[in-house]
Amino acid sequence: MAGVAPRNSASRWGFLSPLARRQYAALAWIQTRIFLNGLRTRRGSVELGARILTFFVFSAIAIGPSIGLGIGAYFGASHGLRLAPAVLLWVLFLAWQFFAALAPALAGQNPELSHLLRYPVSFGTWLVLFLVYGLAAPSTLIGLLWATAIGVGISVARPDLFVWTALTLALFVFFNLLLSRTILAWIERWLAQRRTREIVTAIFLFLALGVQALNPAFHQSGHGQFYGIGRQKPLHLPSRVWNVQRVFPPGLAADSIFQAMQHHPLKGAEDMGWLGVYVLGAGGLLVLRLRSESRGENLSEAPRRSTKARAKVRSPALLDFSGPIAAVIEKDLRYLLRSGPMLYNLAAPLVMVVVFGGAMRGSKVSSIRLEYALPIGMVWAFLGLTRLICNNLGAEGDGIQFFFLSPTPMRTVILGKNFFHLVLFLLEATLISALVIFRFGVPGPSIVAATLAWLLFAVPANFAAGNLLSINMPYRVNMARIRRETGAVGNGLLSMLTQFGILAVGAAVLAPCGLLGHNWWATPILLAFAVVALFVYLRVLGNVDRMVQSRMESLTLEIMKTS
Repeated sequence: MAGVAPRNSASRWGFLSPLARRQYAALAWIQTRIFLNGLRTRRGSVELGARILTFFVFSAIAIGPSIGLGIGAYFGASHGLRLAPAVLLWVLFLAWQFFAALAPALAGQNPELSHLLRYPVSFGTWLVLFLVYGLAAPSTLIGLLWATAIGVGISVARPDLFVWTALTLALFVFFNLLLSRTILAWIERWLAQRRTREIVTAIFLFLALGVQALNPAFHQSGHGQFYGIGRQKPLHLPSRVWNVQRVFPPGLAADSIFQAMQHHPLKGAEDMGWLGVYVLGAGGLLVLRLRSESRGENLSEAPRRSTKARAKVRSPALLDFSGPIAAVIEKDLRYLLRSGPMLYNLAAPLVMVVVFGGAMRGSKVSSIRLEYALPIGMVWAFLGLTRLICNNLGAEGDGIQFFFLSPTPMRTVILGKNFFHLVLFLLEATLISALVIFRFGVPGPSIVAATLAWLLFAVPANFAAGNLLSINMPYRVNMARIRRETGAVGNGLLSMLTQFGILAVGAAVLAPCGLLGHNWWATPILLAFAVVALFVYLRVLGNVDRMVQSRMESLTLEIMKTS
């Protein structure tokens, strides 16, 4: 940050001061140089390609709903429907916050800006940078696109409402941005403490089970509609529910636009004012959280130092057998138990199985879903471990150098990590299997045999691909924060492609056998693939020391760097 320090004591502080503008320019220049210099390496090129591909994927996901939202806003404004803007804005609000809070692996781009606090950066400047960096989150970009589509649809139908609609939607978008950043910041703080982490996890799972418990009430129709909701039911919302939703931000924004349609600007301005109160509330919570962090708060569970001298008492080992593999397993287990975000990732697939377990009941694909519920559930078991398997050295940080100095071969270290991840997968798979059996009943013997055969193929294939990615495309993991770290895009994209490839192999074998009515044929075929996957895994494991030796400097650079 050269050239940004104040030249005299009379320099004014603030996020729009001359000093702040020089800091913005210096940071933009640094980020540009980092980006351009990164393109000189193979990894940087892969990372750029992954970002471009990710952009197109999210664009494809967002464009379709945005067109639908725009068309819905157009017809709603054309016919003066009061329900239309409320439904559209509630969809935008729920989708934005859902992807921002419940999908941190994809949308949790909470920026790491604590390194800027060592420079003369004011809190206002730091807060602005925090929000600007948050604009890169996919949830934010998709939310901006959907809000723009709604605004365009209303403005085309009612050009006289362009300014009013733009102001209302801008305020609503700013509220969603602040709220998503606030939720993620507070979740990180809560997950950094063991007791609050347990409470949040319990509440999270309780709510998910509560949603699942409501499924029978939603499935009384039997007419093929999702969750039994007919087309005419949204048109008959009870007045009490309508009045309740009006006091929340989506309802206030929708009512502000509707009042403008009815030529009642004073009532619309009142709704916009209450929406501004929500903006101030969300901003105040975010400032409260970031103020503590800017003053040097450390998100860790490390105990405070005591001034009294105490005799050091060694805590009993979690494992009662010795050896380097046991030491690696115990270390990784301690890391995992103290990392809220990693436990969050492990719990998310269980919740997704519970929440989406009752989807599409009574539809045409219901029989297929019930028959293949067990192998579909096993796919979720892998998703929670993808970040651990495909970047198994990322959590080491500065400790990676001790592995290089230790006489223990890296092959043994990687084997210990793979064994630990295997235990986690078996635990996850057991819990998901119990949920599937409880929800759908015991699957057929042929499906169980095919699923076990596919797992014998998928596990070594995942570990082989994960070991290669961990050595060739590692990145440092912050165990106390929910964020996408620098260098994680390329690794994450390749790991997801690996998951899709393994899933495609299982589907390509099981689907034809199921169509022919011979599910038992899939078991020997998948066992043959399992033998090949095991051979590949052993070859990769045997070459670990050579690969690590050739990339030791790069591994040290990527895993030990702090920003």
